[in-house]
Amino acid sequence: MTRPSLRPALASDVEFLFALTRAALGPHVVATFGSWDEAAQRERFFSALKLALHQVVEQCGERIGCLNVERREDSFKLNRIFLLPSHQGRGIGEQLMRQLMREADAARLPIRLRVLRVNPARRFYERLGFIVTGEIETHFLMERAPSHR
Repeated sequence: MTRPSLRPALASDVEFLFALTRAALGPHVVATFGSWDEAAQRERFFSALKLALHQVVEQCGERIGCLNVERREDSFKLNRIFLLPSHQGRGIGEQLMRQLMREADAARLPIRLRVLRVNPARRFYERLGFIVTGEIETHFLMERAPSHR
């Protein structure tokens, strides 16, 4: 399998990023909130979009996902790691997460994220050493402390 690569997101990737969000997160939004309102989701996505934080995941020249990480002074905040459903379950997300974990470990910083309660990705994060540190009505808050190897 060809290793995935990351590149900065471009303005020409914005529609792909929205479609990816719908594909990867849509079923969990429906399970949590009862529906996917396309117009409302589009408005929410574009009003909150910080393109500079996004990286596009490519494999064999094809866009297959995105990674969005805020590198803060006290932590890394993982906002998104989305893969197209056809590329999930192949170890790509784990490769990307392990790369991010190495970077956070080198900086001696935790990685923090939130995941919808209904999203099975919680188990993925737990396998990588994340623990639930809190919860809100719709999400679990998770964190992985830096490894001091």
